[in-house]
Amino acid sequence: MSVGSAVQPDAKGTGEQVEQAGSSDNFERAVAEHVAASDGKPALRSSDEALKAQDEKQLVLKRILAAHEAFFDVHRDYEFAGRSFPGFAEFHSFGEQYVLVKRAKLWEANSHEYLFFTYAETFDEAQLDKWVRFMKERGLEKVTSEPNHMSSGLALVVIADNCTEGAKRAVRRVRFRKNFALGFRGWADLRVIVADLSTRCVYANAAGKQVASTIEANLRLA
Repeated sequence: MSVGSAVQPDAKGTGEQVEQAGSSDNFERAVAEHVAASDGKPALRSSDEALKAQDEKQLVLKRILAAHEAFFDVHRDYEFAGRSFPGFAEFHSFGEQYVLVKRAKLWEANSHEYLFFTYAETFDEAQLDKWVRFMKERGLEKVTSEPNHMSSGLALVVIADNCTEGAKRAVRRVRFRKNFALGFRGWADLRVIVADLSTRCVYANAAGKQVASTIEANLRLA
């Protein structure tokens, strides 16, 4: 007996195969949705829904990158450390003070910001752990701890269809600062920001709150 059909007695009591309401495809999809729901995961989406979600993420990223272009060097489809990022932005600030002539320099301090943008469907704690490890190990390669280096911000910005409750809590707990030469050559902070499109909310760790405010402002407009 195939899925979607059953043997039922007719009026004469003979067993004949009659078609039940709904096709086998609908039945299998219903089962998949039930299993996904029982696992606490979102139900499977159709290809049209997936394309719509991808378009929305791209629209949000486009708006965020446009908002940074006035002060940041913005790159799209950026390749780094064997990974592809749909967006990347960097900002460099150079400050100095001197007496009368530039040769009599009192001090110089340089600050930098690096923003890595990526997409996710359902962003969970496992993905967060992998990305935090990547930023600590490979993202840190962006920082050049030269004598005049003061600070660098390494920001991971995730644009997700949705975010699990566990990941929301874990994002807020992320703490990482790398001091160079005991702080004499500055430091680097890790910022983690997650934009949840299902709730239009932004979650961030303490170091990422300033970046999060910009992301949130543009998320509301998208």
